[in-house]
Amino acid sequence: MKKLPRTVAIIVIIAATFLGYWPALRNGFVWDDTALCFRDPLIRSWILIPEGFRHFLFLDATASDFYRPLQRLTFTADYQLYSFAQPWGWHLTSILMHAAAAVALWFFVRKLSASLPAKALAHDVSDWLALGVAVVWAVHPLHTSAVTYIAGRADPLAALCGFSGLALGLASLEKGRRRWLPALGAAWCFFGALLAKEAGVFALLIWFLILAWRREPGRVFVKWVALAVLVLGSYAALRCTAAKTSPPPPPATPLAVRPILVARAAAEYASLLVAPLRLHMERDVSTRPQDSVDATLRNARLREFQTLAGALLLLGLLAWGQRGRRLDPLIPLALGSFLVAYLPISNVLSLNATAAEHWLYVPSAFLFLAAARTLAHSRLPRGPVLAVLAVWTLLLGARTFLRQADWRDQRTFIEHTIADGGDSPRMRMNLGNVESAAGHHELAVRHYREALRGSPEQPIIWLGYANVLLRAGNFTGAREALGQAEKSRHLAGECRRTLAAITHLESGADSGNILRDALALDPDNWSIRKQYIEYLIGRDEEGAMRALRDQLRGDGFRNESWKLMGRLAESINRPDLAIGSYREALARDVHDEETRARIRQLAATAEPKNQPPGARR
Repeated sequence: MKKLPRTVAIIVIIAATFLGYWPALRNGFVWDDTALCFRDPLIRSWILIPEGFRHFLFLDATASDFYRPLQRLTFTADYQLYSFAQPWGWHLTSILMHAAAAVALWFFVRKLSASLPAKALAHDVSDWLALGVAVVWAVHPLHTSAVTYIAGRADPLAALCGFSGLALGLASLEKGRRRWLPALGAAWCFFGALLAKEAGVFALLIWFLILAWRREPGRVFVKWVALAVLVLGSYAALRCTAAKTSPPPPPATPLAVRPILVARAAAEYASLLVAPLRLHMERDVSTRPQDSVDATLRNARLREFQTLAGALLLLGLLAWGQRGRRLDPLIPLALGSFLVAYLPISNVLSLNATAAEHWLYVPSAFLFLAAARTLAHSRLPRGPVLAVLAVWTLLLGARTFLRQADWRDQRTFIEHTIADGGDSPRMRMNLGNVESAAGHHELAVRHYREALRGSPEQPIIWLGYANVLLRAGNFTGAREALGQAEKSRHLAGECRRTLAAITHLESGADSGNILRDALALDPDNWSIRKQYIEYLIGRDEEGAMRALRDQLRGDGFRNESWKLMGRLAESINRPDLAIGSYREALARDVHDEETRARIRQLAATAEPKNQPPGARR
């Protein structure tokens, strides 16, 4: 077999990635993109980058445990380059990162294979296998929710850093005078993987697995333990000092149930890896009650078969590892690496879902590597096997190409998710919000009722339902729905704000006291604070000034805070303060053209007053 040139391999990987994903350049922002892009004030200026490392994600949205400043940093770059008017640029960045991660995977697998003795598998064959693994991984449609979905960029970013760190780590073990340089680069990459996503710790764990597999001497382990302590300590220092609002803890899964969910998830993922036909964001392998008794029984039967299939698959995985040890030492290492990356999302731990397509983004790479090495040692005729694999890869790429249309816009994304089997209460709620924003109130109410039928205990759905009924003018129904939402203490502030809106629209009564109560219940909620300050402007300038100064001392990074100060300064006839405040606002949002125009207007109005006598003719 001919030697594979490095440049050719890189070009093939990048070309395959773009062939599958280029239709995504026509897509817009969907679902959590609105929270992580539109509503994050920390991505709107380069000067806010340090502040971005001091806050968790979803700053002005749902509380989260996600500390991913590197993802936020890439969003900052996208906003500077493309603003929100050119979503294709944001998608281009995600595709480039996925392509770069696939190239990094190829380098890592290539270096790992080169460290084996030639008798395990010829090095030229290993290079071609590494290319096949990288291409299949790059075009697999299971990864669409990590690539096409802008909010899912943490996965490609963590993979890029993780695979690069593993490749540089292997380079540091090679003979040479400057082995410390790639070791330092690997440590930085491991640190970057953690800053991209919490699951990025996979790279550091797999690296120690590789060191043990290679039987490196003790001094090498000591050096890497010291570097790992430095990496983890630096990450912990940043994470533990960052500001966050803790979300409500997810319901704990009983220990007796977890093995069942582990088996079902294994069967679910296996089917998606081989034949990714019905893809959608919302996946659930539990036996929750369905819309009808018949549907509940059908789902229960399906899940029982899935449990059995998953148990057999897990046993088969163990047998595969045992047999692989005799064929190729890289096979058990690849399977071990897969387990390291997969176990945290296997349902061994309680998670906020039982299955998610993007969770398999990194683990699948090691599974593909194990499969490729196993096939290379098999006695099957090489020609037919290569033909089948080529056809399968082309079908994967075609499925990825077609999948991009599912993410065209918010409505398309939700409707296609529901049609493909992701008909969850959360999706119905989101579709209700889309219909409500379009003025289709009856449809919105219908979708919310479907959501509540599937999950009547969720306060967040009741709160959304109350707001939909409010926009439809059904004040009585809105109050009743709000009563259900108020059962959650985490939504107390938002519920009071909705009550203020109901009170004002229903009777025209002043709702300032209710807004004040809402802010007292949820003082860190910026949207409530902003609404209360807007209420004070024109009614209580001194109170508005005190509230704004307190806000700017605490969260001076917000463009909107400075704009409110500018509005207040204008209302009390302080053009100098208004211009200064608007300039501060513009420094915190480089694409705020409205504020830029307002500064010009105020400067033009104030200029004649500042000219010396006789200057005007």
